[in-house]
Amino acid sequence: MPRLPESIRSFFSKVRNSGFFRWAENKTAGLRGRLKQKLDKLLARLPADRRIILTMAIGVPVILLLFITGASLMSKEKNVKPKAPPENSIITRRIPPEDTFLPDEPDFVPGVMLEREKRTQWTADDAMPWWQDPLKDGEQEWRDQIEKTVDEIMESVP
Repeated sequence: MPRLPESIRSFFSKVRNSGFFRWAENKTAGLRGRLKQKLDKLLARLPADRRIILTMAIGVPVILLLFITGASLMSKEKNVKPKAPPENSIITRRIPPEDTFLPDEPDFVPGVMLEREKRTQWTADDAMPWWQDPLKDGEQEWRDQIEKTVDEIMESVP
């Protein structure tokens, strides 16, 4: 059984001798050449001021993207372990769900409790505490107030 490093060395020598890299190099060279020709044709058709604008429109976003990517990669802290929350934090002092919700109401509604029996008839003595006689202080005062209100209503009618 051959040793591993010799087998790896022989594999890479076979790949190198097979011409794979020369083929890939030729393919990319041809592609690069065609792209350069097309770009040169496009730029030759544009005036100089438009070429600058096109270059800026493509170049500035690419540079910004590279800058933002580099800054985000540099700002990441490596092997950061999460800190344990302090003892007074909200995470350690959780409120159980039983304390946040009201208990279920009973399925029955209690009946109405009357303070006294309902009367079928009222006497004058029964109604006396709630009755105010409008003519007690004089009938004329009430009539004047009523006539004044009627006059205001009638004046507002066109």
